[in-house]
Amino acid sequence: MMPSDRRPSSDSADALEPALLVVVAVAVAADLASLARLIPPPLGEATRTALALAAGLAALIAVTHAVASGSPAAGLAAAVAVPLAALYAYTGLLLPWTQLSFVLGQAGVELALSVPLVGEPVARALFGGFTLSEATLEHAFRIHYAIVAVAVVAVLGRAGAVLRGHVEASPA
Repeated sequence: MMPSDRRPSSDSADALEPALLVVVAVAVAADLASLARLIPPPLGEATRTALALAAGLAALIAVTHAVASGSPAAGLAAAVAVPLAALYAYTGLLLPWTQLSFVLGQAGVELALSVPLVGEPVARALFGGFTLSEATLEHAFRIHYAIVAVAVVAVLGRAGAVLRGHVEASPA
């Protein structure tokens, strides 16, 4: 394969990275707006569902970028991003504490407890115990916003690197 044959793949990978940054940045901004109660409560469940879908889209873009670029670093980033996006989406859906949240929480506790040896510690870590309670919401909140903080740092760091690369590449 000649180097020129790989260029279209690189172009598509180059286009996916800004798309990924935009999806994550918009999701983080909407999540923080929801936390600050800038989004009215009646829209809370719809917002959380949209954020869960955005997390899935971000994970899909990250995997597509990793495949298109062929970079081991992008592959590692995608391998980390997919479970983080899933955990972000799951904990985000638990937060409004609606009927959907209760059903998802109960399913999560039962799923965690069904895993031999590690199920009980996972249930304690994610849900604060073996039943749904106020501790479940506290744990979901902490995990969810820890992931948001990681996303903010990652987006700002990567956006800075991309912008620095564009500034260095532009003619003086």
